Amino acid sequence: MWLLLKADASDEQAWLKLFKPPFDPRVELMSHESGGEVLILKAAELDEATTIKSAYNVGDGVIRTLNGLAAGVIGKSSVELDGVAEMRAGKLVCHRIMRVETAHFSIGGGSAEFQVIIRDHDGKILVPPPAPTAAQSRYAASRKSRELTYALNYCAGEPGWFELYKAMECLERAGFIRKNDNEMVSFARTANAFHRHHEGKIPPPTKPMDLRNAQRLLRARVNQALDELSK
Repeated sequence: MWLLLKADASDEQAWLKLFKPPFDPRVELMSHESGGEVLILKAAELDEATTIKSAYNVGDGVIRTLNGLAAGVIGKSSVELDGVAEMRAGKLVCHRIMRVETAHFSIGGGSAEFQVIIRDHDGKILVPPPAPTAAQSRYAASRKSRELTYALNYCAGEPGWFELYKAMECLERAGFIRKNDNEMVSFARTANAFHRHHEGKIPPPTKPMDLRNAQRLLRARVNQALDELSK
C-alpha cells in the first residue's frame, strides 16, 4: 500500500524533487481514474502493512518525519496525509481519511538547492549516477537511530522550550552533543534559567537565546547528526 498526500503546488514540487525515485522513500504523481493525478508516497516501511488502517498508522509517523526533514532543506513543509492508495485490477484506488489536526513545519527561510553541472575536457556534460537526495539520506539515517527520530519529532511544528530540551537530551544520549558547543551551552542555560526552573535558581547566560533561534539551533544540530550518521 501507498500513502495519498495532500499538498499545495509549492510543497508538491518540492517533495517531487526531495524524494525522487528509485530511492526510498519516493514521491510520484500517478494518474487516477477521475482523469487527474494524485500525489503518492511509496516507502519500504509500508511493505508489511496489510490493512488500510495499519498503512495509515505507519504513514502518519512517516509523514511527520518527512515534513521535518523537508523543512530542514526548503525552510517549510506542510504536506498532509490524505489517505491510503493501492492498485486493484490495474486501477489506482484511493481511500481518503479525515484528519483531526495537522502539524506544520517551518525553519527560517530555508536553504537553496544547487544543481552542479560537470563537463569533461571536450565540454560535454557528465551525468553523475543517480543518488539519494539529502532528505532521503537523512530519512534513512533517522531509521538507524531511535533517539534521532525522537529528536526530529520533538523539533517538529512549533516546539516550545520543553520539546527543544527533550530534543537536546535525545542528541546527548545519541552522542551528538559536543562539550565545546557554545551555542548549545547557551541554549541549555537559557532553558534552565527561564523555562525549566524557578527564575533566579540558575544564573542565565550573558545573552539569553530567544525561542526562534533555539528552534533553528536544535533543528540544525539534528540535521548535522543525521548527516554524520548517513556517511
